[in-house]
Amino acid sequence: MLHEVRMLMEPYQTGTVSSLGYPKSRIRFATEGQEIRLWFPAMLALELYRSGTLPQDATEEFSVSISGKKVGNYRVVDFRYPGASGIHRDDILMVLAKVGNVATQ
Repeated sequence: MLHEVRMLMEPYQTGTVSSLGYPKSRIRFATEGQEIRLWFPAMLALELYRSGTLPQDATEEFSVSISGKKVGNYRVVDFRYPGASGIHRDDILMVLAKVGNVATQ
Protein backbone atom coordinates (compact mmCIF):
# COMPACT_ATOMS: atom_id res chain seq x y z
CA MET A 1 0.00 0.00 0.00
CA LEU A 2 2.26 2.76 -1.28
CA HIS A 3 -0.20 5.47 -0.25
CA GLU A 4 0.12 4.32 3.38
CA VAL A 5 3.91 4.75 3.58
CA ARG A 6 4.81 7.52 6.03
CA MET A 7 8.21 9.19 5.83
CA LEU A 8 9.61 10.79 8.96
CA MET A 9 10.36 14.47 8.41
CA GLU A 10 12.32 17.02 10.35
CA PRO A 11 9.89 18.35 13.00
CA TYR A 12 8.55 21.84 12.39
CA GLN A 13 8.93 22.61 16.11
CA THR A 14 10.31 20.93 19.22
CA GLY A 15 8.16 18.11 20.57
CA THR A 16 6.33 17.40 17.33
CA VAL A 17 6.50 14.47 14.95
CA SER A 18 6.06 15.23 11.28
CA SER A 19 5.65 12.78 8.44
CA LEU A 20 5.10 12.90 4.71
CA GLY A 21 2.78 10.65 2.77
CA TYR A 22 1.28 10.69 -0.71
CA PRO A 23 -2.37 10.11 -1.67
CA LYS A 24 -3.39 7.34 -4.08
CA SER A 25 -3.83 9.99 -6.78
CA ARG A 26 -0.02 10.54 -6.84
CA ILE A 27 0.68 6.86 -7.52
CA ARG A 28 -0.15 5.44 -10.93
CA PHE A 29 0.54 2.06 -12.49
CA ALA A 30 -0.09 0.15 -15.68
CA THR A 31 0.38 -3.50 -16.46
CA GLU A 32 1.88 -4.41 -19.81
CA GLY A 33 2.25 -8.15 -20.35
CA GLN A 34 4.55 -9.43 -17.62
CA GLU A 35 5.60 -5.93 -16.53
CA ILE A 36 4.22 -3.38 -14.12
CA ARG A 37 5.05 0.27 -14.80
CA LEU A 38 4.81 2.55 -11.76
CA TRP A 39 4.92 6.35 -11.63
CA PHE A 40 5.27 7.79 -8.15
CA PRO A 41 7.07 10.58 -6.26
CA ALA A 42 10.85 10.37 -6.09
CA MET A 43 10.81 10.87 -2.30
CA LEU A 44 8.60 7.78 -1.96
CA ALA A 45 10.99 5.76 -4.13
CA LEU A 46 13.87 6.87 -1.92
CA GLU A 47 11.99 5.76 1.20
CA LEU A 48 11.17 2.36 -0.32
CA TYR A 49 14.87 1.77 -0.91
CA ARG A 50 15.94 3.22 2.47
CA SER A 51 13.51 1.00 4.36
CA GLY A 52 14.48 -2.11 2.37
CA THR A 53 10.97 -2.52 0.94
CA LEU A 54 12.59 -2.47 -2.51
CA PRO A 55 15.92 -4.33 -2.67
CA GLN A 56 19.02 -2.57 -3.98
CA ASP A 57 20.22 -5.80 -5.59
CA ALA A 58 18.79 -5.92 -9.13
CA THR A 59 18.70 -9.72 -9.03
CA GLU A 60 16.58 -9.91 -5.86
CA GLU A 61 12.90 -10.65 -6.26
CA PHE A 62 10.02 -9.51 -4.06
CA SER A 63 6.31 -10.13 -3.78
CA VAL A 64 3.92 -7.62 -5.37
CA SER A 65 0.25 -7.14 -4.58
CA ILE A 66 -2.24 -4.94 -6.42
CA SER A 67 -5.35 -3.89 -4.52
CA GLY A 68 -4.53 -6.47 -1.86
CA LYS A 69 -4.22 -9.36 -4.31
CA LYS A 70 -0.81 -11.01 -4.72
CA VAL A 71 0.16 -10.95 -8.40
CA GLY A 72 3.53 -12.68 -8.14
CA ASN A 73 7.23 -12.08 -7.59
CA TYR A 74 8.95 -9.27 -9.48
CA ARG A 75 12.32 -7.56 -9.93
CA VAL A 76 13.10 -3.93 -10.67
CA VAL A 77 14.36 -3.82 -14.27
CA ASP A 78 14.25 -0.09 -14.96
CA PHE A 79 14.29 3.08 -12.90
CA ARG A 80 13.99 6.47 -14.59
CA TYR A 81 14.09 10.00 -13.24
CA PRO A 82 11.64 12.64 -14.49
CA GLY A 83 12.04 13.60 -18.14
CA ALA A 84 12.81 17.05 -19.44
CA SER A 85 9.19 17.41 -20.52
CA GLY A 86 8.16 17.83 -16.88
CA ILE A 87 4.94 15.88 -17.46
CA HIS A 88 5.27 13.98 -14.17
CA ARG A 89 7.29 16.68 -12.39
CA ASP A 90 8.99 14.88 -9.51
CA ASP A 91 7.66 11.41 -10.33
CA ILE A 92 9.97 8.56 -11.24
CA LEU A 93 9.17 5.63 -13.51
CA MET A 94 9.92 2.19 -12.13
CA VAL A 95 9.42 -0.92 -14.23
CA LEU A 96 8.98 -4.28 -12.53
CA ALA A 97 9.21 -7.55 -14.47
CA LYS A 98 7.68 -10.79 -13.32
CA VAL A 99 10.31 -13.29 -12.24
CA GLY A 100 11.12 -15.67 -15.07
CA ASN A 101 10.46 -12.93 -17.65
CA VAL A 102 13.14 -10.41 -16.72
CA ALA A 103 14.59 -8.66 -19.77
CA THR A 104 17.70 -6.52 -19.53
CA GLN A 105 17.30 -2.92 -20.60
